[in-house]
Parts: sequence; structure tokens; C-alpha cells
Amino acid sequence: MDKRKLTTLEVADAWAFFTIRIWKEKLQKLRIGHTGELESSFFKEIIGTPDGGVISIQFAFKYSGKFVDMGVGKGTKIGGVGENRTSRALEGRMLGNRRRPKKWYGKTFYAEVATLKEILAKEYGHKGSLVIAENIGDNSIR
Repeated sequence: MDKRKLTTLEVADAWAFFTIRIWKEKLQKLRIGHTGELESSFFKEIIGTPDGGVISIQFAFKYSGKFVDMGVGKGTKIGGVGENRTSRALEGRMLGNRRRPKKWYGKTFYAEVATLKEILAKEYGHKGSLVIAENIGDNSIR
């Protein structure tokens, strides 16, 4: 087994891979995108430094995927989603707009960002404590 330490770039790449995987699972669970266009449009780009650091992590997918997440499109504005939900409950499903938000993107993304934050905080906290321990143990400091 390889015991080498992962760089921050490698950690970010693995995190982005799993984030996209979770998005795809959400799409299947919520029955979004029967054509597969949205699922196949996922793309990640990680911009790193030569020493293995991370400058930015960027995701891309079909723009229509955000509309599904918000429950808007084809004549339904974002302000009308709640109103339509009420009218459906009171007047039945035959009246009003049947479009509902299918939260596949937002909640998942922010939960995964929190996970990455914890991973990186733990890693940088460990590195910081090692630097302090090395400097305290160094005999050249007087």
C-alpha cells in the first residue's frame, strides 16, 4: 500500500470527483433528465500550483440543470413557484403549474463544500502544529 501523503491538489480532485458522483446519484433518485444530457454534461476543472496547492475548483454543467433545481422554466418564474404550490393544494393538480423544485444541486453542493472545508482545516491544522513542534524542538532557537 502506498503510504505517501496526498497533495492538496489530489485531495481537491478526489473531492470534485465524488461531488459529481453524488450529483449523478441525486439525478437518478429524483428522476431528473431521462435523456442523460444533464448527467453527461458534468465537468470539473481544478487549477493548481506547482507545489500541489489549489487555486480554484470549477464545475460546469448544462445551464438547464439549475432551472430544474429551482423548479422554474417553460413559463414558470421563480417567484411563482410557491404560489403555484398553494394553488395546487387548494384547487387540485389539474389547475396551476405542476413544476416543482427538485433540489439536486444546491443542498448537495453546499454540504460537499462544508466537507472539503473540514478536510482542509484538518490537514492545514496538522501541518501548522508540525511546524510549531519543529520550531519548539529546534535547539538553534535561544
